[in-house]
Amino acid sequence: METENHESKIDVRIIVGGLDIAQLVSKAVNNIQLENDYNIIVSSIIPTVELPIVKKVASGADILLIGGYGQDETYNILFNELKTDFNHIGLFDYNSVIVEDGSIDFKLAEKEILNSIIKSTLSYSLNLINIHTLENKLMKVTHNYNSLLDDYNQLIKEQEVLTRENKELREDLDEVKSDYSAFKLRYEDIYSKEILEIFNLNDLWQDTFRQDLADEERIVIATNRFKPDNIIVGQGFIAAQSKQKAVEWLNIVRTALIFVEDNEEDLKRELNSDRENKVPEVNDEYEIPNTFENFWE
Repeated sequence: METENHESKIDVRIIVGGLDIAQLVSKAVNNIQLENDYNIIVSSIIPTVELPIVKKVASGADILLIGGYGQDETYNILFNELKTDFNHIGLFDYNSVIVEDGSIDFKLAEKEILNSIIKSTLSYSLNLINIHTLENKLMKVTHNYNSLLDDYNQLIKEQEVLTRENKELREDLDEVKSDYSAFKLRYEDIYSKEILEIFNLNDLWQDTFRQDLADEERIVIATNRFKPDNIIVGQGFIAAQSKQKAVEWLNIVRTALIFVEDNEEDLKRELNSDRENKVPEVNDEYEIPNTFENFWE
């Protein structure tokens, strides 16, 4: 037995008020050969207007024809309950098939059924065009949505990377803050301390005394021996609280150097004479005097 294929045909279902009119409609449908001539099938003729039954049988139809005397209350109720975006509802008007004596003209019934179906088919075709338009729009929207979804997923990945990098930066920042706090604590009293200025020893000696520095080593030795406050000499530089303090110390050292050089022989004779006249006592704790004679040794 060959299976009927209704997928490419327009499915029409007709709703009428009772069995008598249903039989008439069924006979008329068979006579007008809708399937062969128009690729239309009437899959159901529903002989009731009871809404639960009608809704169950009419579900999935492309076109629904509702029999009635014009668009009356029954038609409006069924229309509102059965209309969807994917079907079309038309009127099978009883007034067009009744003749003067109140009987139903079979030929008029055939004509009314055919006209109602054709009208509804045209409306259904227009509805299909609208549906196809909506489908195309839906496809575009779906494409845009998928594209936006891809962008969103990419942004999520980038956000994860940025979140991780931000966490690392915060950890680095916390470490820097910790180091800064330790540094600040260590040097918070730096402004209360005396800061020493550094000067080139040769240049300062030249500027002060208008002569070249002959013996830098002696200045270093003198400074290390006497340890003046806030004065450091070495490596060709002198550090002091100010240039004036540095010059003052150089003046002291220069005076001492001149004094030692000018009186070196007299000092030696005087020291030797003192040693001859005074017999030193033997004392394990005896300290050698810090004289100019052994100062530079």
